[in-house]
Amino acid sequence: MNRARRRAVTLRRKLGLHGRVDAVAVANACGLEVWPWDFEVQREMQIDGQIAVAKRLDPEWRRWVIAHAVAHRLMHPGNHIEQRDHTDLPRPWEREAEEFAHALLIDEDEALDEGFTYAWEVAEHFGVPGEVVRVQARLPENGDTS
Repeated sequence: MNRARRRAVTLRRKLGLHGRVDAVAVANACGLEVWPWDFEVQREMQIDGQIAVAKRLDPEWRRWVIAHAVAHRLMHPGNHIEQRDHTDLPRPWEREAEEFAHALLIDEDEALDEGFTYAWEVAEHFGVPGEVVRVQARLPENGDTS
C-alpha cells in the first residue's frame, strides 16, 4: 500500500467512515471549508484552507474533487489549482491525490464484502464516478488460486 492510500485509510478509520462518505464533512474535519464556485473550466481550487468546487459538477464528481483537494492539503505544501492538462504540479502529486481520493471514498474491503461484481455497483454504493472505480480482487490468503 502506498503513502497516499495509507494516509486515506488511516483518516477513514479515524473518522469511522463507512459506505458513502460525506466529503464536505471530511474536509471540515481536516480544517478546510468547502465553497461552491462558478468555475467554467476548473473543477476545484484549494487556497489557504478553502476548497472552491465547481457548481456544475454532479454530486459524485463533487465528492471526488473535494477528496482530491483534501489529499493535496494533507500531503502537499502550498495552494493548488486543479488543472489536469496544464499544471505546474508534479505528476506524482496528482497521482497521489487520486490514490488518496480513491482510498478515502472507496473501501475496497467493504466493496468485496458486499459482493459487488461490477464497477457500477461500487460507484453507486460509494457515490463516486464510475470512471474512477478500480477494485482488485484479493487472492486467497493460503495462496490457493483454484
